Amino acid sequence: MKYIELKASLKNKVENAYLIFGDDRYLCYDALKKIEDSLSITIKDMNSVVISGEQTSAKDIVDSANMYPFGDANRLVVVKNFAPLKNKEEYKVIENYLKQPLGSTVIVFFNPDSSEFFKGMSNITPVDCSKIEPKVISAFVKNSLAKNEIQANEEAVDKLILFCDSDMTRITNELEKLIAYVSDTKVLTPDIVQDFVVQDKEYQIYELAEFIAKGDSKKAIDLVDSFMVKPGSAFVILSPLFNNYRRALFVSINKEKTSAELATLLGVKEFAIRMLKNQVAVFSPKQLKQIVDMIALYDNKIKIGEMKENVAIKTIVINILNIRG
Repeated sequence: MKYIELKASLKNKVENAYLIFGDDRYLCYDALKKIEDSLSITIKDMNSVVISGEQTSAKDIVDSANMYPFGDANRLVVVKNFAPLKNKEEYKVIENYLKQPLGSTVIVFFNPDSSEFFKGMSNITPVDCSKIEPKVISAFVKNSLAKNEIQANEEAVDKLILFCDSDMTRITNELEKLIAYVSDTKVLTPDIVQDFVVQDKEYQIYELAEFIAKGDSKKAIDLVDSFMVKPGSAFVILSPLFNNYRRALFVSINKEKTSAELATLLGVKEFAIRMLKNQVAVFSPKQLKQIVDMIALYDNKIKIGEMKENVAIKTIVINILNIRG
């Protein structure tokens, strides 16, 4: 199941075994907390156990799971990062236990980095904690602000989500700082988000593309120069730059679709579509295809050692500015 389905599922039934995985650490830990809270364990020293999966065996895990709770209805066993890949014996021990688990025990395998070991294993409920949809994050941000009686418009909320690339760990941390900062005024503006939230690389690419779309070569080159402060840092912007223009091409050839439809198809927020449309306004579909192909070409030049990444990035940006005219 997806993370957002967990809360409702726990109200109906708490399963005997869960596998928590996914790239958003905040969601992983929150999913674990939701499962813990659903059990209402009062004697945690006795009935809530955390085991390091890197330092244990399947037998030790099963032995712990087979213990009855003391003074509570349930016992919780959390196993963190248990992933003995290609170990059929360990796999079989866990699988056999899950076929007939102790009814009072809830075992949670907490594996944010890898769920490969559990592939094909039955009788375990997966909880996918990959990044959630922007509209769900937006509701979370608005609810957090409302609890603190802080007003914010859609642009401020959208910027926060974009700056943090929909990563809930970053969003919750940045939100906490912003709420403290506007505790007196009770108003969160887009400018405050702009000034106080460190922009994710993905958003910086949107900003770079905006400068290019406006023909502001100075700001575009200055921003590119800022990417190159650390050795090798220029290379990591190639992928998001490619994705930006690939999305812009998609928007350009699907102009009949609404922003909401395009956002759903591309898996981004409508605010990002509006930013892409600014780029689409100054480039034809043919030019955008030319840009996408060019970025792919220079990416290959870097990989085969034909060109340094910082030279390639600047060349790409200058070429796009020239295509814009």
